[in-house]
Amino acid sequence: MDQLLNYLIVILMTTGVIFGGKAVWDWKKNRTPRLDLNELEAERAQYLQENFDKATADYNYLEEARENISDRELSAQLRRLQRTAKNLLTHLEKNPARIALAYKFIDYYQDRAVKIVKQYQELEETHLATDKIEDLKLRMKQTLAALDEAYQDQFKHILNDQIISADAKLKVMEQQLNAEGIKTKTIDVGALDEYGNVWGGRRGEVDAFPEDLPFPEEDRPQIVQTKLIQSALAIFLGSFGAHKFYQGKTLQGVIYLLLFWTCIPGLISIIEGIRYLFMPVEDFYNQYIKKEPRREKNRRRK
Repeated sequence: MDQLLNYLIVILMTTGVIFGGKAVWDWKKNRTPRLDLNELEAERAQYLQENFDKATADYNYLEEARENISDRELSAQLRRLQRTAKNLLTHLEKNPARIALAYKFIDYYQDRAVKIVKQYQELEETHLATDKIEDLKLRMKQTLAALDEAYQDQFKHILNDQIISADAKLKVMEQQLNAEGIKTKTIDVGALDEYGNVWGGRRGEVDAFPEDLPFPEEDRPQIVQTKLIQSALAIFLGSFGAHKFYQGKTLQGVIYLLLFWTCIPGLISIIEGIRYLFMPVEDFYNQYIKKEPRREKNRRRK
């Protein structure tokens, strides 16, 4: 009896840690930062906070939609948009007085991106593949690709005064150094210095993730977390089918739950949990997270 009680306590503690950690992760991911607006007038501060809240909410919606979209090309386009948007929002969070300069990004560009993605998802849910719908979806992806440039132009516009100020300060510094007989050096970005290091880091950034990697590198921490949660559920609560319910495999979860008294589901789930734990992240993603395009699923069912 004592062993059973200890076993139940371990299960409850493990479950609390797992789901508590996931709740904290989701809260940190979706939270709306509060701006430091103490030095601004109350009415203007409220206006800036409302605009920033809207921009953050739209960003979170697009981020969630990107994770659930099966179209790899559209997902890659949204990833590029989100990367620029995140950098822009981080800058605005640190410089709230500049939020007013981002009105076009907040009220038009990102707002339109949200509407396009919603329309795209609605078309996907129809499961229709007519020429008209496919053409419309293609035009939506092309529009989102154009929005990437619009996002960057907005960021440059917001940074314009900072760039001008930094440029002026550099010119003053260069003039001062020249007056003292010190010449500034021209650095060849990408060239090696005297220690064999590369000036300026990499020559360019790769927008898309490598072809041999099934997911973008920035998603790795979340995938690893899912892998650990699934493994823990299988090892500690596998007898009751917890890991199957977590995967969305309700029927298998019910079968495990009905047969838990035989100890067979418990043994199988422990093996499954160990397998999840030591499985390479890429293989785990392909087998348990990657969402197959609906068209391919329907084709196989037929």
